[in-house]
Order: sequence, then C-alpha cells, then structure tokens
Amino acid sequence: MVVQRSGMETLEGLCRSRVSALLGRSDLSRMALGKKAVSDPNLMRQIGRGRSPSLRTADRILAFIAEQDGASGGGRDPPRRP
Repeated sequence: MVVQRSGMETLEGLCRSRVSALLGRSDLSRMALGKKAVSDPNLMRQIGRGRSPSLRTADRILAFIAEQDGASGGGRDPPRRP
C-alpha cells in the first residue's frame, strides 16, 4: 500500500511499493534484497515491523531496485510514441 499525504506519495510509500513490486517479479527474498542492497539481511524484516529507513538507506534501496530493473528490462512496457 502506498501512503499518500495531500495528494503526494511519500518516500516511504514509494520505497515500500517498489520493494513489493521487485519481490513480486523476482526470485529475491526479503533477506537477500536487504543484504544485496544495503548489506543488511535484517533490514526488510525490520521495516516490516515498523522501522523507518533513513533517507540514505531508502536511496540505496531505490538505486538497487533501479539497477535490477535496468538489468532485467524492468518488466515495463516500452514508451509509446504518439
């Protein structure tokens, strides 16, 4: 679920939705994601229990996910031309 305030998506919500999407389309476990993204295999479990990652940690997680999306093609449709 993406958390929104005043019509804007929060960084926490963005991070959570991107993590969920990556886990849903890859064979990574939460533990492997935390270990590969930030060298902390317990991070995703702690976030699931309410820990809020720092901005630096969220940035590293999102960068890892972007890297995975680039390596796999991202599972996104190509942009449409008008």
